Amino acid sequence: MVGKVKLYSQLDSLEDELRERIIPHLKSAAAGANDFVFSATDFKSSREPKFKVNAETDSLIQLGRQVLVLREKLKEPTENTIAERICWYCRKYENISGSQKKLVQELAQTFLDEIITSSTIKKD
Repeated sequence: MVGKVKLYSQLDSLEDELRERIIPHLKSAAAGANDFVFSATDFKSSREPKFKVNAETDSLIQLGRQVLVLREKLKEPTENTIAERICWYCRKYENISGSQKKLVQELAQTFLDEIITSSTIKKD
């Protein structure tokens, strides 16, 4: 039982870190200052140049993976978590053809709204 308490504590800490780091990252993209916000190594097609990968997004994906592993270990759902949703948005971004800055901004704002709404709901 003590082991599970430690895992839940670690999960809470990782999820808090992910939320704290991703919000300013998405705000920057929603404002038009980060066109590659959803460009991550794990989701890039082989035809895309490596320079378009966003290092912070790569880092957030890795952090999200840790969250997902802990959630699975604890038999907690992963659907609609920030860790799962960032992967979804990265996949969606890879399906965008050409440079569509406005669409990237909209995706970032939508994801940001999801996070803020879910955070507000949790606090109530």
